[in-house]
Amino acid sequence: MVTLAVLVLIAAIAFEGFRRNEQSGQTKRFIDKVRGALTQARNEAIDQQTPVRVTITSTSMTLTAWNPVTETWDLFERVAMSDQREALLLEDTTVCVYGLSSGVQAPAQAQAVSPPVGCLGGNQLLRFEPDGTFSDPNATFTTVPNAGVTLWIGDHSIPGDTKLSMIQVFPGGLIRVFEEVEG
Repeated sequence: MVTLAVLVLIAAIAFEGFRRNEQSGQTKRFIDKVRGALTQARNEAIDQQTPVRVTITSTSMTLTAWNPVTETWDLFERVAMSDQREALLLEDTTVCVYGLSSGVQAPAQAQAVSPPVGCLGGNQLLRFEPDGTFSDPNATFTTVPNAGVTLWIGDHSIPGDTKLSMIQVFPGGLIRVFEEVEG
């Protein structure tokens, strides 16, 4: 009985470690896909010489390009946690997009900068123009066009220890990621 109890305890610990490792991998894949979608949005705007709108929610990012013929926004890419079968990330909003904030900071400065609080309620828009610049069309996070923007993604998998990741879009087009910035 004692041997069986020890084996069950070891199995439970191993399962929890495996689960955290799987969630960490899913989080990194989601962050990489969001970064790729931002790069794709900027490139599409420049290549097609048309405005591209990025709609951000707490669990997804949708890219649409303006079609001057039909005068509509046409969907060309969507990144969502649920589309990628990343069920661990969706449990109790363990990982979610916090939203956009104005400007870009070095990781060392991120401690002094207040990211948006909690998961994004509703949505935010970022618009890329044909010349590669971008703006906040609804003035929800900045009133300074093309000043750089930071997208925050929060990981609440460890209670009381929120890890934040930053995806920064610079005015010149550079997009970089800083993972696990202490929150």
